[in-house]
Amino acid sequence: MKKFLIFIFLIITVYIHPTNDINNLKKSLYIVPEKEKIDILHKLASSYDILPISECITYSEQALELSKKINDKSFEINSLLIIAKLYDQSGNYESSLIYFQKYTTLKDSISQVEFEKEKKQVQRQIVLRNSFMIAFIILLNIAFIIFTRYRVKTQAHNKLEEAHIKLAEIARRDPLTDLSNRRDMLEKIEYETNRFERSHKPFTILMGDIDFFKAVNDKYGHDCGDYILKEIARIFQSSVRKQDVVGRWGGEEFMLMLPETNLDGGRIVAEKIRGKVEKAGFKYQNYEILLTITFGVSTYNTTINIDECIKKADQALYIGKRKGRNCVILFHEEDVLIG
Repeated sequence: MKKFLIFIFLIITVYIHPTNDINNLKKSLYIVPEKEKIDILHKLASSYDILPISECITYSEQALELSKKINDKSFEINSLLIIAKLYDQSGNYESSLIYFQKYTTLKDSISQVEFEKEKKQVQRQIVLRNSFMIAFIILLNIAFIIFTRYRVKTQAHNKLEEAHIKLAEIARRDPLTDLSNRRDMLEKIEYETNRFERSHKPFTILMGDIDFFKAVNDKYGHDCGDYILKEIARIFQSSVRKQDVVGRWGGEEFMLMLPETNLDGGRIVAEKIRGKVEKAGFKYQNYEILLTITFGVSTYNTTINIDECIKKADQALYIGKRKGRNCVILFHEEDVLIG
């Protein structure tokens, strides 16, 4: 109880006498429990307007190691973010980006349910521990937040945010065609599946594969193959609505996800793209290359899950390949494939 009262006194007075209380916080590191010690290390690390930036980094790294020791992911995430901001403040942007990537990787690895549960547990502990002083802390925090929001962001901080946004975007785009990659397609399909549970409006999956694409690579070279893929990607993008999602599924295979679209609507879109590709006449150097594409189409509904829906579209695609290519094959709910 005595140690607890000392800790409360130090926290309250830190806002009144900053320089003296920095020393008091340092002394309290030796008498408080581990979780309170991490809180103090975070406060010391955030005092870069008083302490040297190198010392603040040392405190934040100590908080990170202690968070790992007690296996507290919430503290560990906060420690990584503080370190990234401190390196950014010091001008070491490379280290800042490394720690920011560690922060985002750790945060993504924790499921949302587990993270929220741990967050609520920590919040309840804080409320129970500090209920008699919460009004005072809230007022101070509000003043601090208002002050922080109106501080001018430095150019380096803006660059760090831009780098993070760019990295997140790169991770979801196919570098050759600039379409969604497989990861991004699966995330958007999962979102549409959840929306279907609420609205019961179907959506349709199209799988398209360029016919005899290997022969193009073998005859004209891989640079030509890359050119063909980018041109066909442009045909896809110009043939769909704003809410439709186009992705490169792998190799010469493309996927489309059409929200609020039934099987016949999917057939119309597939036929539209198939016809454009057939008539395109792709010009590469001194060659004009004629190509076709085959589609498999299936619609998500209550009778199949999303993995089965994708599988059925893929099966329909390869039935189209066996039937002679350059066609659109539909998968019906009664498990009958028709072209």
